[in-house]
Amino acid sequence: MKVLESIIDYLRKELGDRLSKVKVSDVRIGLAYTGVSLTNKCAGVAYTFPTKDGCSILDYAGEISDRRVSELMEMALSQNLVEASIGVATINALSQMTFKVFPERYKPSRIDVLDLIRSRDRVLMIGYFAPLVPKILRKTRDLYLAEMRKISDKRIKLVPSSKVKDILSSSDVILISGSTLVNKTIDEILESIGEARESVLLGPTASVIPHPLFKMGITAVMGIEITDPYMMLKVISEAGGTRQLLSKCARKIAFIRGK
Repeated sequence: MKVLESIIDYLRKELGDRLSKVKVSDVRIGLAYTGVSLTNKCAGVAYTFPTKDGCSILDYAGEISDRRVSELMEMALSQNLVEASIGVATINALSQMTFKVFPERYKPSRIDVLDLIRSRDRVLMIGYFAPLVPKILRKTRDLYLAEMRKISDKRIKLVPSSKVKDILSSSDVILISGSTLVNKTIDEILESIGEARESVLLGPTASVIPHPLFKMGITAVMGIEITDPYMMLKVISEAGGTRQLLSKCARKIAFIRGK
């Protein structure tokens, strides 16, 4: 079973009848993030991939928030990246709901991602975490980046697509952007991970129920918790990104495998 299918199946079983009782209150598709807010005050975001589809991206725009939560969650499986963003944001909102319903099962950790990196580690970033780069380089000089966009950061060793599997199999720490859930590259990444000590799903889009990922080789899931759904919707509607989310309406949340 693929990653997103496993997560959806897990949430359905975990929430049971509660899933049919919660409704979607709002959906926003911003330039940086897509946000979904539920009627129980839980909310989630997911990375919005740029689109070249012109003026008609979703023919059913204006009707999305009227759909059932379970239907929006299934959008995560879509090959349409806008639909997939809505689906992953819904999964993240339902994950936040699950943490609140079962707090004894989901105890967050205070560990920061930098705490997982040791001196002389080979670190691979899949997705560009610009604010982390100087902090990682203070701990190890062996930092690689696999990124679809053109990045001119000379501090990092850029990895061509043809070499990603080789670096994956030989890295000590792998930092994987949550956006890989949206574009479905997460499946191929997890299939290629070697003996990495830490494989971390990271970023606002990684605010997902951790247990299915732990079974697939992820050692830490580090996302955010939306503390103010109304402000989150406002921020992403005004093209805000991670920095604005964390300063105005969210806080970091982490789950470590085995803890």
